[in-house]
Amino acid sequence: MRRQDKISERRIHSNRLKRRQERRRNVLLFVTTVWLVLSLTFTCSGFLSNAKEQEMSGEHKYYTSILIREGDTLWSIARTYMDHHYSCEEDYIRELCSINSLADEEIRAGMYLVIPYFNP
Repeated sequence: MRRQDKISERRIHSNRLKRRQERRRNVLLFVTTVWLVLSLTFTCSGFLSNAKEQEMSGEHKYYTSILIREGDTLWSIARTYMDHHYSCEEDYIRELCSINSLADEEIRAGMYLVIPYFNP
């Protein structure tokens, strides 16, 4: 085989390898793009779906601040403001403690508490 033929064969082989690598890179880019588009589509549709469900129910969660008076307890506040959205008073009190960063159930007259409530 002539020297020129060997050089030509190497060049052809090198070009084949480069094209193969480029095809792999393009396929990987295509698959990644499709995966990203599908992920974003499903994520956005999930958010839109949840937003529609809340909007359709007509009930919205609101928050207000109340002044704690002498004799008030978290239990009395729960009995006053809790509704069917909570399964029990303990759940409502747990949310009150979380919202207001209360370490325990102790509240004092003169404090302000943020409380959740629902209004159709």
